Amino acid sequence: MNKKISVTACAARTARTRLETFSIAALVVMGLLGSACTVDDLTSREPYTPSSHEPAPSELPPSNPAGTGEKVSVKIDNEKGGQVELSDGTKIDVPPGALPPDVDTITVTSSLEPAPSEYKTVSPVFVFEPAGTVFLKPLQVTLPISMSQGLDSTSKLTILWSRHRADGFDMIPTTFALSSSAVTAVGEVTHFSKGMVGEKYVVDPHPAPDPYAD
Repeated sequence: MNKKISVTACAARTARTRLETFSIAALVVMGLLGSACTVDDLTSREPYTPSSHEPAPSELPPSNPAGTGEKVSVKIDNEKGGQVELSDGTKIDVPPGALPPDVDTITVTSSLEPAPSEYKTVSPVFVFEPAGTVFLKPLQVTLPISMSQGLDSTSKLTILWSRHRADGFDMIPTTFALSSSAVTAVGEVTHFSKGMVGEKYVVDPHPAPDPYAD
C-alpha cells in the first residue's frame, strides 16, 4: 500500500514539474513577443492609404479618344439658316445671314486622329469646313461627351477651338447639359477650324502670338 502511494506521489510531482516548466516557457515567449509588438502597437497603426502620387480614379488623364471618321455635308440656305449634324449628336447651327458670299455648304467630320498630346480631351476632334471661313454671325456648336468617359464633373472642361491662322486652341465660353446618355457641351464660334472638349489649361501649350509684338 505504501509503495502505491509513493508511486502516485512521484507521478504527481513529475506532472507538476512539467507544468511549471511549460508555464515558464510560455511566459518567456510572451515576453519576447511583447518586446517586439504590444497590443497598443497593433491598435495604433494607421490603415494603408494610397500615396499622394497615386491619382484618384476621377483624376486619371482623359484618353484623347479618336473619332469615327463620319463625315456629313449639307448645303445651307443663307436666308433661312440650317444645321449639320452627325449621328452622335455633334452639330453646328447656322443662323440666317451668317454665311459669307462664297460659302453655301458646311461639312463636319469626326476625325480619326486624336487630339494633340499636349491637350487632355474627353471627346474626339471634330473638323468643321470650309477651313478658315469667317462668319458674319456666330454659329452654335454642340459637342456631346459620352458618359463612358467616367466623368463626375464638368467644372474643369471647356470647348477647345483651334485658332484662326495660328497654332493652338482657345478655350471658348461653354455651357453643359446632362441627358440620360451624354453630357453636351455648347458654345458659339465665329470661324471654322477644329473643335473638341477637353480640360481647361492654366498654361497655354501654344501661346497665341502677341499682335503688338515687333
